[in-house]
Amino acid sequence: MMIRRSVFFTIGLFILTMGVSLIIKSGLGASAWDALAVGQSRMFGITVGTAVFINGIVLIILNAVIMKKRPDVLATLTIFVIGLLIDFWLLIVLADFAPVMLVNQFIALGIGILTVGLGVSIYLQAKFPASPMDTLMVAIHTRFGLNLRNSRILSEGFALTLAFLFKGDIGIGTILVTVLLGFVVQYMYPIFEQLFERKSYSKAAIPTE
Repeated sequence: MMIRRSVFFTIGLFILTMGVSLIIKSGLGASAWDALAVGQSRMFGITVGTAVFINGIVLIILNAVIMKKRPDVLATLTIFVIGLLIDFWLLIVLADFAPVMLVNQFIALGIGILTVGLGVSIYLQAKFPASPMDTLMVAIHTRFGLNLRNSRILSEGFALTLAFLFKGDIGIGTILVTVLLGFVVQYMYPIFEQLFERKSYSKAAIPTE
């Protein structure tokens, strides 16, 4: 079971970060948290992945304060891997990828959104600690009794405000990612949930001597 969870976790994050990198490379604007990381990267001369990791650590502490719990140390692993893989895609695999024509930019953005949704739907099946950015929404929901929609609006609004202050990568892509990503995950998540559970059941059904 642990091996299968680790496989889903690793593959999911690998795909997720490829999608994030494609969205950034589209040049049309990234999601609120990624737009913030791009702005910090430019302002402080660090890699986007490093900015993602630093923001994640800050959010792990913030989530702990909101929830009145100890910081989720294991979430550090998740955000570290995400930051590392984002730099892998941006600096190595997609280093020379820079679509210029508007149609190609939108194609890159669209593929990126689908890929992020696919990656999220896969890595969440492992039930390992989620990204601190995703956990913030849940922390607001739990601590203040707001519904998930309003909690998401608050968390995304917080990130967008920071991205604006740090002159982040905000554009039409930011809006499209915010609007469309939830639908992609909502469609794909149940598919991989059934696949994960089917594999688990098949493994448990194998007789042992």
